[in-house]
Amino acid sequence: MHSKGPITFAFLSLIADWGALLAALFLSFWLRFQSGLIAVPLGIPPFRTYVIGLLIASVGWVALFAFMGLYDTRRGLTRADEILLVLKGTVLGTLFTMSAGFLYRGVSFSRLYLTIAIPFAFVIVTLVRLGLRRFRAHMRNRGFGVQRVLLVGGGRIAEEVRRRIERRPDLGYRLMGIVTPDRLDAPEGLPLVGSIDEIEAICRNNRIDRLFLALPEDHRDRAVEVVKACEKLPLDFEIVPDLFSRMGERMRLSEIDGIPLLGVKGYPLESWNRFLKRSFDIVVASLLLVLFAPLLLLIGLLIRIDSRGPVFYVQTRIGRDGRVFRILKFRSMIVNAEAASGPVWSGKGDTRLTRVGGFLRRTSLDELPQLVNVVAGQMSLVGPRPERPYFVKQFEERVPRYFDRHRVKSGMTGWAQVNGLRGDTSIEERTRYDVFYVENWSILFDVRILALTFRHVIRHSAGNEH
Repeated sequence: MHSKGPITFAFLSLIADWGALLAALFLSFWLRFQSGLIAVPLGIPPFRTYVIGLLIASVGWVALFAFMGLYDTRRGLTRADEILLVLKGTVLGTLFTMSAGFLYRGVSFSRLYLTIAIPFAFVIVTLVRLGLRRFRAHMRNRGFGVQRVLLVGGGRIAEEVRRRIERRPDLGYRLMGIVTPDRLDAPEGLPLVGSIDEIEAICRNNRIDRLFLALPEDHRDRAVEVVKACEKLPLDFEIVPDLFSRMGERMRLSEIDGIPLLGVKGYPLESWNRFLKRSFDIVVASLLLVLFAPLLLLIGLLIRIDSRGPVFYVQTRIGRDGRVFRILKFRSMIVNAEAASGPVWSGKGDTRLTRVGGFLRRTSLDELPQLVNVVAGQMSLVGPRPERPYFVKQFEERVPRYFDRHRVKSGMTGWAQVNGLRGDTSIEERTRYDVFYVENWSILFDVRILALTFRHVIRHSAGNEH
């Protein structure tokens, strides 16, 4: 359940903050205008004139909290750091609300009211967040959202990292053991599970989610070896600084209880951003299913009239973190098309395509049923196109960084596809585009890709999908 933990806790924090802010804003209204404790020389303003403004202000406040990183579960904020960030966000949120009220003359907000709202918002949000910290710790004690961690290294550095991890159970790390280089002792009491030469098998057998590399200076070359051995596995790397000057991948700074860490594989789609993308997928895919319902029925009818066989074609694909799922497509080929050839890609002039199927392939309309996969959480609207296990096994062996495509959910369309890399094209080139997307994701990037895909469908481009 570790993969659902960060996004679940981030979502709960967001909803709790929003509710706490609304409570503080409405309580401040009551205290300022209706409690009788404070004089109201200009009279009590109609409550309805404040409601819309307060709702908008609370949403903006939560967005500000998100921008400040309060929903990024990777940061491992201490209680004190979290309280300071809430205070900073509360003050800034109040200032932005006052500025918006000044610029928008339709509603005149009381400055005394906004002054009262600052301590109310800070206290209520802080109390709610402290309660959530206790709830998060309780759930992690029950195994929800816990990451299985393996320590790689030894000596004083490993002992210090181990001590900090064990001192901060609220981070959700479960230390499974340590892997050491030759001639390097493991910290006392920490199980030695093997050597660096066995690192890939150890990670697979123990279902490791995250590696902490705490290697001394004279063993720093082994860090490269560890990363390369595990690059096909769905796990993250955290490296204690000053030990990896030869590492060339993009880094992400974080910390554990004061120990600075640099993440080797820091990608944008984590925690809050993953929740944002998933919310976007659900809303847009659901609307498209409703909008395209008549078209889906028409295509299904044409397929049944055109050729013998089922309307839909279901196929096994590999998705995020190497998970297997069943992809749904409109059938565009004759029944048992690969009975004689085995798994092959479709290209131009493929004689196995039906008349309706050829049109569906050219316009990518055969992919529309995958909106169901998106709503079900198996796919995303945008992401690297999923491959069949037969091809994935081949590509992982010969294409550098191929597995990095699987660090996000597979998509109905992707950056490679809108750049013309469809079907039987260079897998190396497609992988470069896919990895670029994974490393540079943003919600605006998704919108851009969807717009380019829509343009492709409208123009009936001739690109083929496998």
